[in-house]
Amino acid sequence: MVSKTPPNKGASAGQDDAPTRGQPRFGGFPIEDATRHLSNFYAGAQPDARTVAYFRTTRALVVAARRWRKLANDKVRSVGQSMARWETMYLLACARDDLSQRELARLIGVEGPTMVQMLNALERDGLIVRSQSQVDRRVVHNRITEKGREATRNIMAITNELRADILQDIPPEKLAIALEVLEQIHARLDDYC
Repeated sequence: MVSKTPPNKGASAGQDDAPTRGQPRFGGFPIEDATRHLSNFYAGAQPDARTVAYFRTTRALVVAARRWRKLANDKVRSVGQSMARWETMYLLACARDDLSQRELARLIGVEGPTMVQMLNALERDGLIVRSQSQVDRRVVHNRITEKGREATRNIMAITNELRADILQDIPPEKLAIALEVLEQIHARLDDYC
């Protein structure tokens, strides 16, 4: 079960973090510190508002994703898994057909050798099966096993609870707007990579 109370990060023994509890934070810092950090970076020369908004948006995406990944990894370690393994198994579990390692690497956004290592580990653990293509011997197809589906469901149960804990206080209409914006960003990224 996911802990409902966030850990008191950054406080040492005997230190009370009450003055910062509940304040908006950005990457572990109060929001006003994040703004000051950007100003310090530009050494007093103030960038235009659009540059600041774009920077803060992309920085927030990166920091939120990194923090989510770390927290989720910490939680799914209890079942001997990682989010990188889950992402690969999830794609295979959702696919109508077997996926090649090239397709998986492209979908996940990793290099081929990284994907090969992941697939080898998943196969060794009995979570996927790999087979050479009958059409092109250079292509290796990957398919999830029932054991892999079960592992994927276990990870999903843990992360669903974590998602609910993190997102529960955000009104549904704001989540819908956030999702719409993220989908627009993904569409633009598709133009670049």
